[in-house]
Amino acid sequence: MVSGYEFLVEKEYMWAGMLMQVLEDNGIPAVAQGVNGEGMALRTGIQDARRIYVPTEHLQSARELIDQLFSGEYSDSQQ
Repeated sequence: MVSGYEFLVEKEYMWAGMLMQVLEDNGIPAVAQGVNGEGMALRTGIQDARRIYVPTEHLQSARELIDQLFSGEYSDSQQ
């Protein structure tokens, strides 16, 4: 993973895409990584989930956005 980034959340592919857009709209840089790995996704066409990472200095703001978006699901979705 990119140095200085911390794990934020793991979400299903569709929700991860939406969250990445919201983070970008709020000026929070983020990196998404497929859970199954790109090779598996290319072979099977399945992209179950993505892990999202943000810079340490944006972690708290990103968590607050998740709470707003997913009605307090943050604590349940963190792994």
